[in-house]
Amino acid sequence: MPGLVVRIQKILDDIGLEVIRAKEQWGEDFDRKNTQNDWNTYVNIYLSKAAAMGASFEEVETNLRKAAGLLISAIDAHQSGGFAPRHYEGQTRPASLPEVK
Repeated sequence: MPGLVVRIQKILDDIGLEVIRAKEQWGEDFDRKNTQNDWNTYVNIYLSKAAAMGASFEEVETNLRKAAGLLISAIDAHQSGGFAPRHYEGQTRPASLPEVK
């Protein structure tokens, strides 16, 4: 297990560096304007790039690391005051719309 612990720590360190890089590029103000849908979309973009046919080993790893960094940033945004509201949040649900469960 010691080898696994070392590998996981290296992965987490690399993801932490990605979070810092992205925060320096985009800034906290940009993050606060993102809805949960925005965060989900950003993560899915990089997961899709990682899964692309013909993606190299390096491209897969880079895009998985970016997706993981975005997930951490999304959790941080959520814990630091929540996501920006979606355009339809807070509106009265029309009676004609069926409830989705």
